[in-house]
Amino acid sequence: MSRTLNSLSDSEKKLIEKVYDKYETRKEAQQHLSEIFEVDPRTIRDWAYKLEIGRLPKNLTNPSKVMVYDIETSRATFKLFWTGKQYVSVNNMTAPPKIISVCWKWLGEDEIYSLTWDKNQCDKAMLSEFIEYYNSADMVIGQNNDKFDNRWVNARIAKHELDVNTHVKSFDIMKQNKKLFRLPSYSMAFLCEYFDVEQKLHHEGIKMWDMIEDGTPEQQREYLDKMIEYNRGDIVSTEALYYRLRKYYGHKLHFGVLNDEPKWTSPISGSYNVSLYKTTVTPAGTIQRIMVSNDDGVQYKINNKVYMDYLDWKIKNTDNE
Repeated sequence: MSRTLNSLSDSEKKLIEKVYDKYETRKEAQQHLSEIFEVDPRTIRDWAYKLEIGRLPKNLTNPSKVMVYDIETSRATFKLFWTGKQYVSVNNMTAPPKIISVCWKWLGEDEIYSLTWDKNQCDKAMLSEFIEYYNSADMVIGQNNDKFDNRWVNARIAKHELDVNTHVKSFDIMKQNKKLFRLPSYSMAFLCEYFDVEQKLHHEGIKMWDMIEDGTPEQQREYLDKMIEYNRGDIVSTEALYYRLRKYYGHKLHFGVLNDEPKWTSPISGSYNVSLYKTTVTPAGTIQRIMVSNDDGVQYKINNKVYMDYLDWKIKNTDNE
């Protein structure tokens, strides 16, 4: 006789929970439990979903490892013969810019991490530590990070002959906003005010760089602390903007699939709480289904075959309830 969720005893339900806690991935847990209960892994997955075991929470913010990060850089120095408007060649440069500080957090978590260059104003040790976290990320989020932060990290990492994941998925808030919205400004300060999210901190302007680069040791320490505080404010604002606007953004990864969930689940969170929003057709006549997450309103497309899998799951789970 085929097992059903209603036929499970309390001890069997607790066993499912224990096995899910034991294994690193849900896929491994489902495979092990399918052998115990002599059902297929999909049935185990459906049971666990209804029992709310191993499920991603409805307000899921970090289904995998999503890094929000921001860097601050130093200025290049040049030797010139005179003042006024002129073409400044790279041959006039006596010292290239470096990365002064980097701050990051994992999306949805509270702690913000920070590192700075060393007392000799060298960024190698800082980057050697930071890059281990950067390389482990499934995606990085930033403000103008496609053009600025990511390329700076790559350049300084290559300078120090370290290893960097040049294929990390990148989500650029500024690029998304320019693509979607016509706004008077795309600065962080304006976006925070316009969309009513937590405002970034303001700093003292160029004086901060003067003190960090050329101040006394005491001034350097004081203003490095101020830069980190400002840097951390950028992280808070970037994350807040992402949450506020992600229902309008596209997505770079399918976090549901990355966490062993079906393709029809929400790509942002892996949530099963989704429904059909609209059916559309491509110019070639291929049916596409626009789905929507009932948790956060995120829309996404799936093909008709995947939609049939969704209907199959929905029918089975409706029958078993």
